Amino acid sequence: MSAPNSSTDYYEVLQVSPTASPEVIEAAYQGLMRKYGADADPAVRELRQHVEAAFAVLSNEGRRAAYDAVRDGAPARPEPPAEPEPYTFRPATVVECPRDPGVQTALRCSRCETPICPKCLIQSPVGARCRDCARIVKSPIYTLNNRGIARAAVASLVGGVVMGLIWGLVLLPFTFGFFSIFLGAGLGYAFTRALEVATGRKRGPIVVSFAIAGIGVAWGMTLLFIPMRLAFYGLVAAGIAAYLAYQNLR
Repeated sequence: MSAPNSSTDYYEVLQVSPTASPEVIEAAYQGLMRKYGADADPAVRELRQHVEAAFAVLSNEGRRAAYDAVRDGAPARPEPPAEPEPYTFRPATVVECPRDPGVQTALRCSRCETPICPKCLIQSPVGARCRDCARIVKSPIYTLNNRGIARAAVASLVGGVVMGLIWGLVLLPFTFGFFSIFLGAGLGYAFTRALEVATGRKRGPIVVSFAIAGIGVAWGMTLLFIPMRLAFYGLVAAGIAAYLAYQNLR
């Protein structure tokens, strides 16, 4: 990155008048630093370097006088050795967090200076940020596009019909009593595998919903083979299947 050269006008960099007071210069510097923030763009970082270099000169009375002399064309007097400036503690302003009303905080987002509190801040590699600036990206395993949703819907419907026919034609005796546990486990495994194949091993509430819907279709198919009063016994197996599918696909 190039540093400010001798032809750079520090007053223009800070966008202030050559007669500006130290307070105005500091306010201009703070405003520009908030504007540029912690953006990693090379062009923005170079602008920040110019602003910091200009403020380092114009905020110091001796350096500013020497700079003004050179800027006005007069020979510069030797600048006395700079003395370290004492650190001045400036307490942060305590305000109410906009995301969590009632919570007082002095924290600020390191990018946009928005007030944040311990409840809503996101700790990033470059400091604490608000949720808007943190740009949280959802894990791909929980992201399902329209094509994936369509495939999951087809798998749920077709799987429900097929498993319902198998349930009614072959596995109906296992609907009652202790065997319903094994029937439910089998249904849960079958729909877990079907949805995994259809969605590419995706997870999340949408996939779980399609799996449970398919189990519901399978149970409904049993009504073709047994009366309603007996079909209620199948709800035990369906409930076990839905629970296992939820645990596997959530």
